[in-house]
Amino acid sequence: MWWGKVLINIRQFRHFIAVLEHGSLLAASKEVNISQPALSKSIISMENYYQVPLFKRLPRGVQPTAYALTLERHARRILLDVVQSRTEIAAIAAGSSGRIAIGTGSSFVGIVSETMHELDQQLPAAEFTVMTDHAQNLRRALLDNRIDFYIGMANTEFDDGAFEVQILFTDRFTGLCNPGHPFEGKAIGPAQLAKSEWIFPNMEEPARKALDAYFINHNQVPPRVKITTNAESVMKRFLTGTDYLSATPLTNIDLPEFKGFGRFTLQGFDFERKVGIVQRSNALTNPLIEKFIDSLSTRILKLRQTAA
Repeated sequence: MWWGKVLINIRQFRHFIAVLEHGSLLAASKEVNISQPALSKSIISMENYYQVPLFKRLPRGVQPTAYALTLERHARRILLDVVQSRTEIAAIAAGSSGRIAIGTGSSFVGIVSETMHELDQQLPAAEFTVMTDHAQNLRRALLDNRIDFYIGMANTEFDDGAFEVQILFTDRFTGLCNPGHPFEGKAIGPAQLAKSEWIFPNMEEPARKALDAYFINHNQVPPRVKITTNAESVMKRFLTGTDYLSATPLTNIDLPEFKGFGRFTLQGFDFERKVGIVQRSNALTNPLIEKFIDSLSTRILKLRQTAA
């Protein structure tokens, strides 16, 4: 292709605009700080690239051709795009701008929102997207590149190295029941628990397998699950005033949906939920993402220390 034989660069577009504005190679050369012969050579190189004359040489200066007037619009836009790209990239490099997509489990929505508010005050040019779901679906969104990271259950030991995990804390599961239930405040073994009907949260696979194994390893058939849901409001509605049982991570106890319910211990159920920041392995990152993760992690750890 003919345009592959000659290369032009950003500097030549600046030369072109200077000549266009001054109507003189001499005056333009002074503005762009090169010699008049070097500027003339630069313009000739552009004319060779486009294979058209851009200026008509006159005894006193130059006159733009119709081709030059057409090129002007593109040249100015190219130069503006270069300036804007440098500004935007500099802002991203400084962590003051950019886009970030965050995934979060329901129990961390509040702390994610507080972190967003804090950074929005500091970095008003930043843009945020938030997805709320269980960790299993968030991992899928992470692999699909729909989110940059998520905060939630981080038991990813069976994910073949697809994720990088920063563990923030671990917690266990607690049983939930209607206030006044015979199990409230007690440690209840699998034989008794298996006789009740349950409302199961839509648990992550490791937790659900661990709970099934809990009953099977004690020679009990896993209990009948009346409702499985990832909506805490549904759990609250069906636990209220019934004999159904449920379980949730201890961190969730502070959610409004679970306040006022009785708690009991699942005797012998030792599964530990790991909670942390999960990212794709070798994923591209930027200072804004790093700032958000640092701020979120610090906020969570401080809250854990205060609670302890």
